[in-house]
Amino acid sequence: MGSRENIAFLVGSSSRIDLLRALAERPYRPTEIAKVCSCARETAQRTLGGFVERGWVQKSEAQYQLTPGGVSVLEQYEKLADVVQNAERLETFLTNAGSAIEDLPTETYDELTVTEVSNSNPHAPIDRFLTVLGSTPVESFKGITPVVSPVYNEAAASVIGPQTEMELVIDDSVLATSESEYPEALQRASDLSQFSLYLTPREIEFGLTIVDGHAYIGAYDEFNNVVASVDGRSEAILTWAQTLYSEYQRSATLLE
Repeated sequence: MGSRENIAFLVGSSSRIDLLRALAERPYRPTEIAKVCSCARETAQRTLGGFVERGWVQKSEAQYQLTPGGVSVLEQYEKLADVVQNAERLETFLTNAGSAIEDLPTETYDELTVTEVSNSNPHAPIDRFLTVLGSTPVESFKGITPVVSPVYNEAAASVIGPQTEMELVIDDSVLATSESEYPEALQRASDLSQFSLYLTPREIEFGLTIVDGHAYIGAYDEFNNVVASVDGRSEAILTWAQTLYSEYQRSATLLE
């Protein structure tokens, strides 16, 4: 019996998962576990037989208990179920964030705060960005942006203090828009001694901000509207975000 058939058997009925979970707690007789899992005794007996056949469960003195293999199968199923659930939770973000975030570790999904636009709050991801950024000067600000936004410019300006080290990576389109539509803001930023502006030849499809140990990633639609974001402070998320930022920064040229 192949792994595909075994997986199909396991997920073929929700009661099978319930039975495995119950057996992870303690051994059961078929009648007992049927009551616990709210299924027919015949269903429980048939499922237990299938588990025994696959080496996930063993029978001892009329009771069934998990084998080490069964424990491993249940643990891996729970991990997969978490990944699938979180992928659904991140669907809008993952759909719109572009290929650069494809290597976002799946094990970090449940650590992320996910924010999406909604009918009741079409600016929810922007509001979340402002919350992450705060309103007092920060020590370090690193960013990658695919758009020019007065809201983002004003928010960034509010947290840049005399000691703040700030780096920003942009592409040609953002530079052209900044020069033509927001020259004063661009000049103010350029006048800051602690501000470094980098121009990358790569197309930017996402927004990234790393500020004092907090990473924020924004996903944009085809009209350059931010439609979803994720953010977090865990070591794994920050390591991934720093690595992504460094890749873009290394490919960029420092603008004088």
